[in-house]
Amino acid sequence: MPDTKRTNTKRTFVNTTPIERARFTNPGREKPGQMTDAEREVTRMALSGEPQTVEAFTPVIYEYWAPFNYQNIKVELGRVEPYMGAEFNPDGVELDQPSYGAITIVEKEPIVEVTVIGSACVPPGFVLLQAEPLEWKYPRTGVKMKIDNLWGQHIRISQWRLGIDEGWRDAGLSCADFHLPESSKVTIMGASQMDVCLPDTKVERLEVPGYNDGHYCFRLIRVTVKRSCRLGGESKD
Repeated sequence: MPDTKRTNTKRTFVNTTPIERARFTNPGREKPGQMTDAEREVTRMALSGEPQTVEAFTPVIYEYWAPFNYQNIKVELGRVEPYMGAEFNPDGVELDQPSYGAITIVEKEPIVEVTVIGSACVPPGFVLLQAEPLEWKYPRTGVKMKIDNLWGQHIRISQWRLGIDEGWRDAGLSCADFHLPESSKVTIMGASQMDVCLPDTKVERLEVPGYNDGHYCFRLIRVTVKRSCRLGGESKD
């Protein structure tokens, strides 16, 4: 993960490493159908009666804006030749449909929440998240989440040019808020409905009678990381 320098509350990244998408299957599982010791944590603790300790932490929120030119973020637009709708546009980063398009974020501190703000091409939209947990102990779920039925769209550019603006009744932003176990990396994808309309000038070369504009456009991503502290709020750092 990249090193950082801190200036007040903002971060300046000084180096980076290649960023792969977050995997969601346990790399430490030796054989299919067999759980590791960590994956048996709940049943083991229940049988032993091992006491647990409440943990308090300080949340720290990092804010990332489109086009996401940060060294700890990798943007994969997806299919761009021929043009399928994936692009950087005035409303954000419009990703190709999963799993072609994705945004991957890594952090040095444990990620515990991710908030996505954006808009659908054809609402309702949805956002997917998959994460690499710090402890691989979720044998039958992984850390995968989905939030659907997201209202709000950005006006199609052909309609915008005809004078339909953000005052239109369906124009607006949506928000997907994910709370997750401590993780080091998240990959986010999204899309919207598969309704077909007439192709515009950008997609005429596809030589098809209609155009599927089922994308989601990402404008802002907030990542909450966990800072350990003592009960009562005194930091350990």
